[in-house]
Amino acid sequence: MTDTLTKLADERDIRRLIHDYARGADTRDGELFASVFVEHAVLELSGRETVGRHRLARIPGMLEQYVKTYHMVHNVTIDLDGDTATGEVYSASHHLRPIEKDQLSDRVMYITYRDAYVRAAEGWRIARRLVDVQFIEYKIVSQPD
Repeated sequence: MTDTLTKLADERDIRRLIHDYARGADTRDGELFASVFVEHAVLELSGRETVGRHRLARIPGMLEQYVKTYHMVHNVTIDLDGDTATGEVYSASHHLRPIEKDQLSDRVMYITYRDAYVRAAEGWRIARRLVDVQFIEYKIVSQPD
């Protein structure tokens, strides 16, 4: 029973990282965003790598070009192996820009994150994250009153 409870707690802690990543991006909180990674973590997108917490902390600021982003986490699969784990996370990320007075362009990226996690001194962290964009959808949405 103890092993089961430990695994459940580990999965909960890793899921929290996944959600904090999204929250850090959407709130433009570079410190929160970077905190989910180990010191020398790697984030790969479109064949380009960003390495290290200090560089990763700048990523939410790059989202300032949008009036709002909204990262939604869907399916999460985590495979634990002692103090390491791998995971696959399905996500839809909305990126909103104004196009008219009450309308926004919504660029929706459907992403599969392919992750490697490690239990560090401060708890579970992401060691490597591949951002695998599956497809992109563009649509127009209304801005709330």
